[in-house]
Amino acid sequence: MKKLGIEELLTWAFTQELCKVGATGASPAGFRQAWSLMVEMASLGTLIDRSPNSYGVIPDFIVTDDPHPDALLVGDAVKSLARRGGFEIAEGWNPFPEWSDELGLIAADVAAAIRQALSRRDAMNGRHVVSLVATHAIMKAGPDWHADEPQVRMVMHRGKPAWFVQAKAKDSFGKMRCFEADGYDQRKKRPMKGAYRKYELSHSLQSAALSRLDWQLWQDALLVLYTELKGRLSVVDLLPFVPNRQPWVRNARAASSLQQIENA
Repeated sequence: MKKLGIEELLTWAFTQELCKVGATGASPAGFRQAWSLMVEMASLGTLIDRSPNSYGVIPDFIVTDDPHPDALLVGDAVKSLARRGGFEIAEGWNPFPEWSDELGLIAADVAAAIRQALSRRDAMNGRHVVSLVATHAIMKAGPDWHADEPQVRMVMHRGKPAWFVQAKAKDSFGKMRCFEADGYDQRKKRPMKGAYRKYELSHSLQSAALSRLDWQLWQDALLVLYTELKGRLSVVDLLPFVPNRQPWVRNARAASSLQQIENA
């Protein structure tokens, strides 16, 4: 039996075998349709009106054999991930543990990313995980979790550090509301009483946080698929799989160790 890792198995199934499902076939009519598609590709540079099959893969325009039974098992296991329901983000989830966050700015950005994910119904269900697995099987790589550490900088106004103050005012319903206002007294040319500075990140981490969330979902899905498919395949013996849920931590430790060696 051939020994493959779960990622290699998925790539084989989605790039070489599952594209045979719903394919044209090699009958005379099939050859005529395939020739038509080849002419279309030559003239337009792409295929049009080609719907994905039940596994989310565009069928090949001409094949002569059926998909391997092992690939069908893989495809069905991936599709079954959609039935596992939605998922929740653990309280206090921190996708950037390698960076200090004394002012809580990173935590605030992560919280905004979580709100964004929760507002997108498709990003919090099993179908999203199926899409993750299929997409990255075809791409032969997982979600990109790399991110540059942001700098902390003071909020500026017209090229100078800004001042802020908490103020109160009644809204249209007559209810008192608190809001943040300009804390610099232009007439006296000085900050108002109780004014404070504010800090911000040099760039947003919301997209990077969602990418790291996708990485962890992908790793969990790979573990589910490995557990379900181990011992059930006819020509593939799956290699052991241990999910790597936080590669950024190991990467940061390695960088720190290298810096220590260079400074020694």
